[in-house]
Amino acid sequence: MKRLGLFLVFFAALAAAFPLTAAETFLVGAAHEDITPDRPVLMGGYAARTAPHEGVRTPIFTRALFVKSGSQQILWTVSDLVGLEPKDSAELAKKISEATGVPVDRVAISATHTHSGPSTNAMLKDPWYLDGYFAERLVTTAVRAVESAEPCTMVVAQGEASLSYDRRNDPPPGEPALGNADVSKAETDKRVPAVGFRRADGSFKAVLIEYAMHATSWGDQLIGSEWPGATATAINEIFGEQTEPFVLQGAAGNLSSPCRRAAPEEMLRWGRVLTEAVADQLKNGEAEDHFNVASAVIVSEYDRLDPETIRAKAQEYRQTFQSRPDLVEFFNRWEAGRLAALENGTDLQVDGFYQAVAFGKHVFVTAPFEPFCHLNRFLCDRVSFPVHVVGYTNGSYDYFPDMESYKQGGYEPEAYVWYNTFPMKPGGLEKLADDLVPLLEKVSQ
Repeated sequence: MKRLGLFLVFFAALAAAFPLTAAETFLVGAAHEDITPDRPVLMGGYAARTAPHEGVRTPIFTRALFVKSGSQQILWTVSDLVGLEPKDSAELAKKISEATGVPVDRVAISATHTHSGPSTNAMLKDPWYLDGYFAERLVTTAVRAVESAEPCTMVVAQGEASLSYDRRNDPPPGEPALGNADVSKAETDKRVPAVGFRRADGSFKAVLIEYAMHATSWGDQLIGSEWPGATATAINEIFGEQTEPFVLQGAAGNLSSPCRRAAPEEMLRWGRVLTEAVADQLKNGEAEDHFNVASAVIVSEYDRLDPETIRAKAQEYRQTFQSRPDLVEFFNRWEAGRLAALENGTDLQVDGFYQAVAFGKHVFVTAPFEPFCHLNRFLCDRVSFPVHVVGYTNGSYDYFPDMESYKQGGYEPEAYVWYNTFPMKPGGLEKLADDLVPLLEKVSQ
């Protein structure tokens, strides 16, 4: 802490030494650290996994990006994990704030939603990994990112890529669709937004790329970073090893990757497709100077189930997974917790923490859910500038489908048990879009 305090004094002097012009508005820091577990841990993403991981296909990382301009700043971390519970994210953000001096509401904690990482969400968390091994490395990486800050210009880009599939209505070849699938209702988000932070010598300090697509291509017992890790590798191939790659998961609740069991070489091809979609724009783009950050707590309601439905749903899951005592105990806890919530009138709504970050005319908004990609369309219909939802950030409460998808049914509207919650109230995603508009407009140009 003493070293960081001395650095912050130097940081203030550095900011004063560089006038706030469009060419040198930003102080940018970036860092990463390997978070691959060094002992066997349970994996997150698939209930069918019954044993700890057996090896490593690709290492997994936590990365931190620090951006400051005038009074505005964001310290954004992203980790190769399936997701975190909101309460765990809040505790980690507090630790990062205490270690760096960055206000806690300016700390964002994202997950890439890889289904080939350690179990860190509600179902079966590993306390050794989450509270110790990972937490220590996350905080260390955040500190190093702040300490590494240097003057950069900012370039913003947007490309397109047709990699993802609407897994419900128009799934990848060989994958099942909903029984009432309707191709005319299939929806994906092809946009590839990107932000580059360029040093005076033309090299890039960091490159941020976001895309909406589930990371579900490896379902075995090997740890791996899946397509977000492959995209990070492609960023280093194209922009150089001196560039910190920063890959965010979008609103991917209904979106799948092109295939399961993809070879690492195929995964890397996907990463190159995404990076090449924006590389020329970033390398040749003009510097932009608009940067703004704001946050808000927005309430979304759960759909309250009656006691009979709660008991029946818990029994259904217990019977399906009766060979897994650990999961049976989890379903017992879900049943007891939901019945208690009904009796006490508690835990019936989500007090979601959202952050809006404007990079140029593009606004990125964090969401503590696994939202369907429809949320991007809802938001872009309501405002006059591009909006990009970053899911799995500051926790993940549940899948959040649009109203039409609730009517269709299927896995996602019924997956709330795995998140240890009630289902989200139908129509809630559309209401969230309305509620987010003031926050988005607050940071826009």
